Amino acid sequence: MTSVINAVLDAELLRRGIYFPISIDLKKPHLAVFGSSGSGKTYASQLLLAKAVLNSAKLVVADFKGDLEFSFLAKQEHFYRFERVGLFFDFVSDTLLKNRQSGQDKSKSLIICFIDEMSAYFTMLEKKERDIRIRQLSRILMLGRSFNIHVWISQQRPDAEYFGKSRENIHNILLLGSFSKEVLNMLLSDDKDVVNRRQSRGKGYLISSGEATKEIVVPIYNIAKVQSKILEGMYKSSEAVDSE
Repeated sequence: MTSVINAVLDAELLRRGIYFPISIDLKKPHLAVFGSSGSGKTYASQLLLAKAVLNSAKLVVADFKGDLEFSFLAKQEHFYRFERVGLFFDFVSDTLLKNRQSGQDKSKSLIICFIDEMSAYFTMLEKKERDIRIRQLSRILMLGRSFNIHVWISQQRPDAEYFGKSRENIHNILLLGSFSKEVLNMLLSDDKDVVNRRQSRGKGYLISSGEATKEIVVPIYNIAKVQSKILEGMYKSSEAVDSE
């Protein structure tokens, strides 16, 4: 298994007719895909998940908005939709992470815990439950690296209020489509004189800690094959027992 996934293309080289993949380092924990409606963030997220499964990752998936894009996972044990998204946080924080901390699960295999439209989910919660979920998220973001449990998030805006004190633990960010000056200053302040805020669907930037910002394009892919690979990678509760 390699430690990188090649899911996006170098935009500058693509303009010259050269299809050159840009590597995303899986050793850097946690990833976020940000983009307004129509930016292609869910499309990109599915490709990233499928590529991670090719690298033997297992997946736990939550989808608050519950539209058709992740409906192919409806029968999976660890797919959480609508009001069940809270169970996603409970499972990741209180089962997956706890079992690896305690040694009950001795495996080191990568588990990617993906949540689509996380900020929309947090917005609808009462304050008490929202605070609980944010604490759980912060715990996973801070401790997950040590136990090879990574959080991947897809949402419209990089709202700092929902990441607690641990947003700096997200080491890979894809910013897709058009974005505001506020987002530019938040994520690309060092590059604001050279980036283009008016990107089209599936185009944007990869911001990876310790590396220069890269302009990227999400390639067109076979959706059926990608979704089949995601299904293949869905986590089963029996796997932790089998790994002991």
